[in-house]
Amino acid sequence: MHLSWIDYAIVLIYVGGTIVAGTLARGAIKGISDFLVAGRGLKTHMAVATYVSTGLGLVTVMYMAEEGFKYGFVPFIFGVMALITTVIIGRTGFIVSRLRHLQVMTVPEFYELKYTRGVRLLGGIILTLAGTLNMGLFPILGSKFVVGFTGLDKEYVNYVMVAMLVIVVFYTLMGGMVSVVLTDFAQFVLLAAGFFFGTYIILTHPQLGWDNMVQAVQTQHGDIGFDPIANPGYGISMILFLFCVGLVGVVWQPEMMRPLSAESPKVARRVFWISSATVMGRAMVPMFWGIAAMTYFAASNPDLHPHYAMPQMLGEILPIGIAGLMMAGMFAAFMSTHDSYLLAWSGVIVRDVVSPIKAILAGSGSGRAEDGTWGGLSSEKEIYWVRAIVVILAAFLAIFGALYQLPETAFRFMYVTGSIYFSGCVGTIALGLYWKKANTPGAYCALILGALVPINFLIMTENQELVPDFLLPLVENSNLVGLTSLIVGGLAMLIVASLTQKSHPPRPLNFSDME
Repeated sequence: MHLSWIDYAIVLIYVGGTIVAGTLARGAIKGISDFLVAGRGLKTHMAVATYVSTGLGLVTVMYMAEEGFKYGFVPFIFGVMALITTVIIGRTGFIVSRLRHLQVMTVPEFYELKYTRGVRLLGGIILTLAGTLNMGLFPILGSKFVVGFTGLDKEYVNYVMVAMLVIVVFYTLMGGMVSVVLTDFAQFVLLAAGFFFGTYIILTHPQLGWDNMVQAVQTQHGDIGFDPIANPGYGISMILFLFCVGLVGVVWQPEMMRPLSAESPKVARRVFWISSATVMGRAMVPMFWGIAAMTYFAASNPDLHPHYAMPQMLGEILPIGIAGLMMAGMFAAFMSTHDSYLLAWSGVIVRDVVSPIKAILAGSGSGRAEDGTWGGLSSEKEIYWVRAIVVILAAFLAIFGALYQLPETAFRFMYVTGSIYFSGCVGTIALGLYWKKANTPGAYCALILGALVPINFLIMTENQELVPDFLLPLVENSNLVGLTSLIVGGLAMLIVASLTQKSHPPRPLNFSDME
């Protein structure tokens, strides 16, 4: 065991305080708007803190560190592209301002406003599939960090995963988005402190330091450990994909819930402008730690799995007290991401799948009621079912994390599964918000065709012996898969909508009074 009783005390105090905060937040829930988007009352400072906390989860630290461990300094291009796209969104309000102006709680709600209830139902199903698969590795990677950091035997990884999920589920069920926001600011502070101290100790450690790490990457990878264009694992296709998905990926429901919770479209846009200062660091710092772990274990344990290497290194080099602070910060990161994602996907399932189906079966008309419901379930029923599905999703995540074996790195898995939804959003949301000709047939085709490319990749990866030779590039290069899916989704809307303008006139949206 690497930690002292002081370190464990710090972690227990934080966890106990979080549970108390979640319990107290229960009294603030008056309806589904409070539960999912905190009553749309977040001001700039709180919206920024909770947005950054959600994006910087423990799973992010783990899969970014794995990229640094395996590829050296090349993955830093991810942080650069994230900075560029976040600045663009912050300055222009691309997608964010208009969705917030429409006062939706989930992204698929936009589909019913712009297209039809059927498009919303299909979009909700695809988002649920993509989001649930994307989140499948979150708990197990978080558990591996705890096991590696504390020095526990690897046989306990599944038990630790279940225990962490139980804490997160209880916390999320109590107060929904209100409890999430209440503790996200504290989590933001803990994460910032952990990043600072962890990086400082790595830079000053006699076995590590900048020069030793650069030399280790040169020895391990050569020049392609520094050049993202020359590196076969990245290349131009990956850079283009990172740029495109950085712009469209803003519609990812867990992170989009923050600007949707802001008090105005102006604040929603400002969230991205201010947080752009952090997005590069939240990618590069974990990658830097991964490089440090590769350097640290290069001689003593070169075959150590990257999922355990980085946390084990931190557990061994951090002093008493700092180790506890780091552990609390990483547990905060685990909670911040999981509660947001569980709330986001359960909200989508209830509001954009279950509720529309019930409304269709009951023959309810389209349109949004004053309490934010859409003619399917009442606000109280929606909260009930959101809580029930949070529990079901957590059980699925525990089973999936314990059984699934990654075909590539966790980073690639996240982006391929995310592309199942991102690809359709190019046509349905980006063009739907800014192209007046976007219509219902185009939306259906964009969602379906865009999702097929990454879904086929996941299926073909598991059955490569059955794949024809001309399709092998789509199995061997996940970067090409992601970029192709985005292009297909956009072209589907452009072509189909242009051909069906007379039979299916587009539904106009009014943004003339937007801030």
